[in-house]
Amino acid sequence: MLRFTVFDEDGPARDWPLVNAHILGVDDTALEGVVTFSKGKIVCKAVDTQPAIALCLEVNAGKAGTMMLQTCLLEQRNEPYRLYEELARHRVKIFLEKSENWGFLDPAKAPEAFEQFERARSMFVTGTVDHEPYRAQVHHRDALGIAMDASEKLVMKRTEWMLHRRYAKQGAQRALGVRVPVEKAPELLKSALVQDFDILSVPTPWHLIEPTQGRFVWEQVDRWMQFAKAGKRELIAGPLLDASAAGIPGWVRPIMADPAKLKDRLHAFITEVVTRYAPLNPIWNIVSAIHLNEAATLSPEAMVQATRIAAVAVRQVQKNAKLLVEIGDPFGDIPPDASGAMNAIRYLRSLVSEGVPVDIVGIPVVVGDAARGKGTRDLMQIAAMLERFTSRKEMPPVVVTACGAPSEPHPEPGAGFWRRPWGTESQGAWAGMCFQIAMANPGIQAVVWDRLRDDAGLGIKNGGLFATDGTPKSAAERIVRFRRRIRMPLPPLSADIARAAAEDS
Repeated sequence: MLRFTVFDEDGPARDWPLVNAHILGVDDTALEGVVTFSKGKIVCKAVDTQPAIALCLEVNAGKAGTMMLQTCLLEQRNEPYRLYEELARHRVKIFLEKSENWGFLDPAKAPEAFEQFERARSMFVTGTVDHEPYRAQVHHRDALGIAMDASEKLVMKRTEWMLHRRYAKQGAQRALGVRVPVEKAPELLKSALVQDFDILSVPTPWHLIEPTQGRFVWEQVDRWMQFAKAGKRELIAGPLLDASAAGIPGWVRPIMADPAKLKDRLHAFITEVVTRYAPLNPIWNIVSAIHLNEAATLSPEAMVQATRIAAVAVRQVQKNAKLLVEIGDPFGDIPPDASGAMNAIRYLRSLVSEGVPVDIVGIPVVVGDAARGKGTRDLMQIAAMLERFTSRKEMPPVVVTACGAPSEPHPEPGAGFWRRPWGTESQGAWAGMCFQIAMANPGIQAVVWDRLRDDAGLGIKNGGLFATDGTPKSAAERIVRFRRRIRMPLPPLSADIARAAAEDS
């Protein structure tokens, strides 16, 4: 059991919002358990008997924003820890770990980051020696915010170095895509579909294409496929099996737990779709988020089998097709439960060990939404999460299949915000930096924005690159500007970054 003390100006806090609070174990894996609040203390009880656990929840981090943050792994004991002290300690730990892993331990390589880090460490010590609980908590919260700023400065310095290393001799052949709204005609959105979008991600909703068994409706998807062909855009088609709660047709849901019936219907649907669009040679997004068990309760074996069925069905029609598997909840916010849901990395490992063909892994990076797993994250968390996937030897290349943040605040708890409440400028700043972070990672091939326009398609509310009237937002301008920058080889590094690169190579 873990206990954390929290305070207000009058003493132990009388109330404390436990927004998306959950318990973590080794490797930041979500654990089944209960998090409660009573009489100024947050209490964490894990079902698992691991000796050390951590707490993750949405918190106010001062000037850094309100977002999902975690503590270090802590020994379970009766004596309480101080929440903000442990949150700040974890961020200090991450800064030091990444500085070492990335070859930036010399403060001269990232002077602004280390200047902020020293400020954070000093503030942390001030809070630790202050015996007045609420005042100490304020100091630790300030230390947390400053440490987060330091870590983001470190991320962006390293990103600049990695971009120059990756694109020193050749620009990116493909880098930027957008998911299109199949319910809207392409002609209505031509002004938004600039040539800087190398990739069009065209959904193939099962419930839209086959609303009742055996009756296929192609018109909406057809027009986007033809638009992509005419513009010579690269295509990502799918997901063929969208295993989210809204992705399964009503007539299919009763058979989701029946492997034999599901196999027959899934195979028949995929065969029809792939046969129709194989001449366009898309990358096939075969399965999305099946490991979360949103649409049906499947065993881990059934998840792997459904993925295999989808892969085989595509390859039977298009022998050399590229197959993409899209995960859900990449930050691991959703703990396992009796339904048998499992985290993304365990699911991908299962596919590899069972020999299921996967050419590309799709990772969504969507923040600023109240849905579980989509709360706000800062740049260090995003960089670390992507690195957690791409650094694994067994991992295929990665495409960020849905990147998104809102341009207006979400009214419900759990959405959070980055630096300041979400608006067009904060969305734009986050989008531009997130795109750069992703493309600096050599394991990532491209980034697909989650939503083209606010009034069209799936994706996070107010997350479009273009407003309802078609006006480009700051996010569109920033990511297009960066895309144009990396079309050609990048110029030589500045002297300080060049020295860091040479020392690390």
